[in-house]
Amino acid sequence: MKAEYVNPFITSTSEVFKTMVGINPERGELYLKSSDKLPYDISGIIGLAGQASGFVVISMSEKLAYNVLENFLGEVKTEMDEDVMDAIGEILNMIAGGAKQIFSKKGIRFKISIPNVVVGKNHRVGKQKNVQSIGMSFKVGDENFVIEVSLNEGS
Repeated sequence: MKAEYVNPFITSTSEVFKTMVGINPERGELYLKSSDKLPYDISGIIGLAGQASGFVVISMSEKLAYNVLENFLGEVKTEMDEDVMDAIGEILNMIAGGAKQIFSKKGIRFKISIPNVVVGKNHRVGKQKNVQSIGMSFKVGDENFVIEVSLNEGS
């Protein structure tokens, strides 16, 4: 996977969190994904198809997901429910939409799917064969979350 495929998602993640969630996430390290396990309790996954195809994942702790929901919609939750899952899916949808707009300006076009959300400890997301996934960690207060991108040029 080309490294430049990650930057639009990093930029879009920062923008969506600042404008829609009211949180300015601090960027962490880029890393190569070596496992299909996701590190946190809740993950949103969205597919991409077109000149670039694959998927992008956002993964975070339940605690951070509740904080995101509260800042995004003004609802306070202490248990995982459809509202929390929908909020994480919508945040990812906005991140993918923002990245799509950046790619479009570079002449790279793709469509995005409806997001899916997975909840549970040690869940996994299968990856494309022969396509390297790249992740970026972000820090929000005492919590972290990750964005992982797995894209292949062409479909």
